[in-house]
Amino acid sequence: LMQQCETFLVDMGWLQDGESFFCKTPRLEAPTFIVAWIMNACDSITLQGAIKPASTERGTYGHAQKMRAAMTYAFGRLNGLGDMPWHQSEVPGNSNMLGNPSVSVQVSSYMCSLRRRKVQAGEVAISARAITSPGTRQPLSQVSSSDLAAGLADWGGGRARRLLQAAYTIAFLCLLRFDEVLKIQMHDISFFQDGMILTLPFRKTHQNGDIKPYFLWVLPQAEAHLCAVRAIAEWIDVSQI
Repeated sequence: LMQQCETFLVDMGWLQDGESFFCKTPRLEAPTFIVAWIMNACDSITLQGAIKPASTERGTYGHAQKMRAAMTYAFGRLNGLGDMPWHQSEVPGNSNMLGNPSVSVQVSSYMCSLRRRKVQAGEVAISARAITSPGTRQPLSQVSSSDLAAGLADWGGGRARRLLQAAYTIAFLCLLRFDEVLKIQMHDISFFQDGMILTLPFRKTHQNGDIKPYFLWVLPQAEAHLCAVRAIAEWIDVSQI
């Protein structure tokens, strides 16, 4: 992508052949050049402001993000400019620009407007798909099932699948990170009638303690695939811990 950017700038006459665009002291127009490169490849508008024909191939918004990320990496990591926003020097009498040109108001504003146009054209989903109970039934049932047909689906054995079922359901219901789930031990769990109490030994958001316990109840049969109490009980039964 870095080479593609420099080739584009040379073709536009903004960069001399053999001249490097990526350096420790970027030129003042660097953010404009980055916007023009992304706009030429991904936008529905030409550099002259006209609407591109529908038959013209355009990159997705995801590809535009990769293009910008390549610019941020090229200036930030390869040339030591970091992720400091593009700004003018505050030293009196010094009008030089400092920071990473890809992390500039101009580039950020353009990426927002590009996403808006992509959404209006139906090319970008407005929101992510919600995780619902029915949506988790198939993948979780494949993990927990002990009578799957032999083949790729019959992996790990019933014990490993029940362990994963317990980990997945606890993480889902308690909104836990997996490093938090993996630190749970048997003495952190206690059962009561129709449920269990989970006391986490570690929580990233409560690193100084004061972690409130989770009270998990047995779910109805219709949502048994999400029931952490059933999953933990089955895991204890097969593991004999």
